[in-house]
Amino acid sequence: MWQIILAVGSWLSSHEWLAIWLEGVALVALFVLEYIDSRSNRKELLEQMNIARQQAEAARLSAQSLLNSERAWLTADLRWAEARGRIIFGDSVIPPNNVASTTAVALVLEIRNDGKTPAWIENISAGMEIVGQEEQPERPAMEYFEPLGAEKARNINLRLSCPGKPKMLKSEFLRVHITVNYRDIFESREMTLEFHIQPLGEVIRRLGQRQVNFTSPPDVR
Repeated sequence: MWQIILAVGSWLSSHEWLAIWLEGVALVALFVLEYIDSRSNRKELLEQMNIARQQAEAARLSAQSLLNSERAWLTADLRWAEARGRIIFGDSVIPPNNVASTTAVALVLEIRNDGKTPAWIENISAGMEIVGQEEQPERPAMEYFEPLGAEKARNINLRLSCPGKPKMLKSEFLRVHITVNYRDIFESREMTLEFHIQPLGEVIRRLGQRQVNFTSPPDVR
């Protein structure tokens, strides 16, 4: 038996290169196996992260849906304040020989709360210009705004004017833009409105309404 062991040892000694080669092959195989295992673990980790991301997004949407179902939702319409003389065109003489034209309107902004909780209107500002001319700054409506309860409405009087007057009553329009800043029970919000008024026929057409949320919490008293 010992003769066989000696023979094997003698053979390995004379074939040391083969042993080194086999050891190298074993190390390469081990590296490949570890690489495959790490890739498998990485893929599994990425899949778990993707699932967690989807669950977080679903939770966020669910929470936002709950907020939206309970918060105040403001909508608005614009109408004329008077039955007659709705658009007034005026000319003022500026010495020595200049004339300044103006266009003025009297409107009523009806704001409704279609939500389930109150809204606190902080300020309302509005401006008007002839479409195609320089945009006029919005000026605040000088009124006290009481809290607007759920399913309640409030009328705001707007007296607006702008430089110039439409030359083509059929094709030129007046543009009215309004910003409403308010708070609900969750956060501060801003609603922007835009209307076009056709002087001929005195038709009011709403072009858009947009509401934006702000992250600052409301200071409800």
